[in-house]
Amino acid sequence: MPKDYSASTLVMNIKREFFAAILSRPRRKAVEYRNLTDYWLNRLNRVGPAPFNLRLLNGMLPPVPEATVRVEKVVIDKRSNVIELHLGKVIEIVHWDRKSEQPC
Repeated sequence: MPKDYSASTLVMNIKREFFAAILSRPRRKAVEYRNLTDYWLNRLNRVGPAPFNLRLLNGMLPPVPEATVRVEKVVIDKRSNVIELHLGKVIEIVHWDRKSEQPC
């Protein structure tokens, strides 16, 4: 898949179970949540308004499974104290087998 380099990209680490759910077919997870903190608000401000790309990394030691997903909408829920990143199209997948839902 060709990568969309025209959009800003936010990078974050994610646990394996959520990474697999986002990349599953059919998708089991369409919204990624983060705590409503100054740290995440500053990172979102730097990347700009949606749509933008979200680069998800699962692990620290190479080869790291990673995926780039389009964020279509960001919702800040002050009542629940969370940031909702509504995910769209998967743009790129590296070092991950979607069929077995395991690193390759």
